[in-house]
Amino acid sequence: MNRDVTFVDIARALDHRDPQLAELIVRYLEQRDPPEDRPEGAEDSEARPISGDAWTLQKLRRAVSPNYMRGLSDEEAKARRLESWQALFESSAHPPPRLRLGDLLIDLYASGQEWGRRALIEVFRRTKLSWGLWKAFKAIYKQAELAHDAEMFGVLAWRLDVFPHKPVVYGEISPATLSYMRRRAWRYLRQLGTAVPELYPQFAVQVLRHYEAGFEAWNCWILPYIWNHGEMKGDRTPRFLHEPPQRLANRAFDEAWKISPDPLLRLIEDSDNDAVLRFATRSLEADFPDTLRDVDPGWLARLGRKPAGSVHEFVISLLERNPAFHQSKLANLGLHAMVLELLASPSEKAAKYAVDYANAHAGAIPPERLVELLSRGTAPARGFAQARLDKLDAKAIGLLALVRLLDGSAHSFAEAKLSAGITPQDLTSELYIELLSGNPSAYRRRSRWLDQFFAKHDAKPSAALLRDASESLRLGSFVRRKLLVRLGEYSGEAIGVDWIRSKLLEPGFSTVVGEWLVNGKLSGDQLDVEWLKGLAMNVRLRGVALKVLGNTKLVAPRRIGLPWLLALVRQGDPQLWEFARNHLLEHFEPGDFADGDREAGLARLWSLAGGTDSPESTRRVAQLYLRTHHPELGPEPDEPLHGEIEAKLSVSDYGHARVRALLFDGRSDVRRFAATIAGRELVRWDDRDLVYALAASSHREARRVGSELLLEIGSAVDGRPQAPLDWLIPARVFALAESTTKASREVASALIRRHYRRLGGAARLAWLMESPDPEVRMFAVRMLWEQHRPVTIPTSWRRAKGQEQRASEQEHELELPGADERFETGEALRQFLRTVLFGLPQGRMERREPIAGLPTRRLSASESKRRLIAVVRDLAIEDPSFAGLAAAVLDEFMNSRARGEWQGCVAALARIRAAHPEVPTALPPPRAVDAVSERQTA
Repeated sequence: MNRDVTFVDIARALDHRDPQLAELIVRYLEQRDPPEDRPEGAEDSEARPISGDAWTLQKLRRAVSPNYMRGLSDEEAKARRLESWQALFESSAHPPPRLRLGDLLIDLYASGQEWGRRALIEVFRRTKLSWGLWKAFKAIYKQAELAHDAEMFGVLAWRLDVFPHKPVVYGEISPATLSYMRRRAWRYLRQLGTAVPELYPQFAVQVLRHYEAGFEAWNCWILPYIWNHGEMKGDRTPRFLHEPPQRLANRAFDEAWKISPDPLLRLIEDSDNDAVLRFATRSLEADFPDTLRDVDPGWLARLGRKPAGSVHEFVISLLERNPAFHQSKLANLGLHAMVLELLASPSEKAAKYAVDYANAHAGAIPPERLVELLSRGTAPARGFAQARLDKLDAKAIGLLALVRLLDGSAHSFAEAKLSAGITPQDLTSELYIELLSGNPSAYRRRSRWLDQFFAKHDAKPSAALLRDASESLRLGSFVRRKLLVRLGEYSGEAIGVDWIRSKLLEPGFSTVVGEWLVNGKLSGDQLDVEWLKGLAMNVRLRGVALKVLGNTKLVAPRRIGLPWLLALVRQGDPQLWEFARNHLLEHFEPGDFADGDREAGLARLWSLAGGTDSPESTRRVAQLYLRTHHPELGPEPDEPLHGEIEAKLSVSDYGHARVRALLFDGRSDVRRFAATIAGRELVRWDDRDLVYALAASSHREARRVGSELLLEIGSAVDGRPQAPLDWLIPARVFALAESTTKASREVASALIRRHYRRLGGAARLAWLMESPDPEVRMFAVRMLWEQHRPVTIPTSWRRAKGQEQRASEQEHELELPGADERFETGEALRQFLRTVLFGLPQGRMERREPIAGLPTRRLSASESKRRLIAVVRDLAIEDPSFAGLAAAVLDEFMNSRARGEWQGCVAALARIRAAHPEVPTALPPPRAVDAVSERQTA
């Protein structure tokens, strides 16, 4: 029954005389047509493209549509339809199988089998009209006319009369066609009434019997003509008749209805439509009063059970006019139960008769029946029921029945009975749920009554009632939320610990129950910590579990345990890691890491923070603990615990031996942590060697700490100890200047600039002039210029012709100015540069002091001079005042016989002249010099 019905299924049902044939056809025609590019029921892989010339069902609909055939004569339109249908079956490989259904149904009708007729009648009553079925519909209708088949004609004519109310595929069957067929059906009835009047009522009854209960005959044609033909002669439009007219003479072929009561009696038996039944009963009473004087009680009992007020009134009228049916005799005639059932009749006349009979002969009536009458009956029935119910207490009536009366017109009666007859202890879960169910208006009325009821008894709903009602699926989400809010007013013990735990897992309850737990609904031994730990692994409930576990008023930290928190930080989930971190920082002492032993706990903390076997997530928590509880550091300003906790450790807990090794660890997080601690503790450790080792480190974290400490020497620093001046060791500082790390060299440069005199002045600058780093060499010459530049420098600097002899021939010893000296004149500074350039043979430089870790480097004189020339050149390009002095010295050195030296001087002078054209040099004209410079550059 769950799969689609195929045409093969219908053919098989026909072959096997399947009683479900009608149901299969109805289901089949309700389905969408199968694709036309494959056989019915075939897989997608069997589909084949449809050619553009092939006809499809959609193309056929368009070809035979009224708009497409507008302007054609009847013969041309008929020919067009025949050609289109023939083209569909000839060119389409897989036309919709339902188009073949008509032939099957026509053959079924021709077979004359009774089961086939029943199936056809059911199909024509229920299914929508479309191609395939319509072919059978028209053919069978014509055959029914020819054969005077009243039963088949009746169902087909009825379906044509109600076509505006029933499903029709109008793209396949036009309303004009249906209207024509409907007029044709009435024409047949009219001709039949004229030719054979005695047959007309039988055929008309077969049409009337099919109108359903509650059907209102608007936009119909056949039914109004049957009822009111006298007034509708000449009408061209359908009429609306809610009921048959009072004047029976207007009915079509009035005299034909008076021939025999049998058609009307059968109509009363078969019809469910109250208006049709009213027509039948009026006709019987008017045309066959003698027939109704002596009727069978069994027939009356059968009629009285039909749910139609018109029939009930008809039965009552028969009972009242015949003395044989006096109320005192009805029980013996077998009509007692039927009359009592008329208490619920929609007809007040019938209900009043039943009330009179019940008061005299019924005796006790079950309270359930009385409640039903009070709820749904007419005015006489409600008065009767209430009069009897007034004599019963609430429990005898039934509390559940009274609750259901609260929504109707008898709500005042029900409220009074319930208020007087029950107490809060009488409210069962079923009754309480019933009181809270219903539509919004009913809920508001019942809820208001409940509030008044509990206030009257100075009570409130028990936790059990609220708990059971909140689980009911009959109540909406709004009501359930209100119940849970009220249930939250009770203690966890009253609600039930097990119930709370189970409901926390259900999505509909987890939000409210989670709020209960967070607000302390359960505490102490009621809270199973292991259960909460398990909930923390549930992503949906993790927030609730962690909030409860984090509340030390509900769960003591010792109940959670350190192992579980350390396991949390290894989960990799940010929320779990943050909870474990905050809980450890805020609620755990150092001794808690080693069963109360503080020293052992500290040792474990340091091991967790930097141990080789410690995972990164665990290291982060341990490092954060040690940093947060440092007496001076504390949490970072953006930390959630900033300003919330006090330090649990002292300065003595951060010893030199614990931190030093971590500063040079291969893991960046360990180095960062150690550097943070060392930044506060280095001065206390009084280890200046460590400071220089850190400043020269290849790791940024360690280098930053050492560099900051050195740079702070001699300046005011708030918040941490300051290193003394005696930590400035000249040899170490100048060694930093030759570090392979640029940052270390920059720190050394800054220290030399700040503490130039203390670190040895110009006597040590010669070391830096040999550095392979051009920035260091530039710094050395710059310092030389800044610290020892002459007081006055001539605006023009020309060298004397007698000074062109080579400096190497003078064999002067290198003499640098002292640390507290300053070149008095430019001539003195020029002489110093000449001495450096001309007197810089290999091995003549001052020996370095032995410094551990400093590489021994011996450069050739040519390489040293080349580097110094480059430095002098760069400084001269920057500083015009130095350019004149440098040009004079380079002019002299340009006469060197060493090729590399004079080439370097020519290139340097060319760039100086390009930067400062006003500085005189001994170079040839610019073009020649530029050519030489370009060759040297190449």
